[in-house]
Amino acid sequence: MVRGSSYVWLAALLERIVRDALQATLREISLLSVPFKDLRFSLFSLLCDAEFASIADRSRSGSWEQRIAVFLRTAQADPALLAENILPLDGRTIRGEHFDTIWLVLGLNTPSLPSPLHRIVLRDLADGRNEVAHGHIDPVTFGRSKATKDMLRIALRVDEIIMHLLGSLDSYLDKKQYTR
Repeated sequence: MVRGSSYVWLAALLERIVRDALQATLREISLLSVPFKDLRFSLFSLLCDAEFASIADRSRSGSWEQRIAVFLRTAQADPALLAENILPLDGRTIRGEHFDTIWLVLGLNTPSLPSPLHRIVLRDLADGRNEVAHGHIDPVTFGRSKATKDMLRIALRVDEIIMHLLGSLDSYLDKKQYTR
């Protein structure tokens, strides 16, 4: 039961830490009052989320003014305020692709995961978590298919992923990589 439930707990822990770390990073950038005109272009995918959604909902002929307004924001001198609830996450169980997207949106220049092995671990964790959490397999049966030694390795890899994320975000802020 513990081994099966560990997949759910580890996935939830990872999701919470990723969300909190991203929100803290965006909050820090906002507190620095970086002008729009100095902000890295990829961050406008977060800043202009509402505008992009609005443009997508309009007819092509009725969206030109809004499209232009989005681009004009990139030259404004006003401080950019990044909303903490607009994150490059989609609500699904965290996988390697989520880290790829985070790195793309923030413009991080290091690998999104410590190694390809970590990508495999994330896939296994997400698939196992979903099997147990959605009731496709009960935690006891699932846990019997996992050795304790393997579970400890997965927990170690998740810890390495978390440390990689936090270290990358700290470096990102220290080196002001959120600017152009």
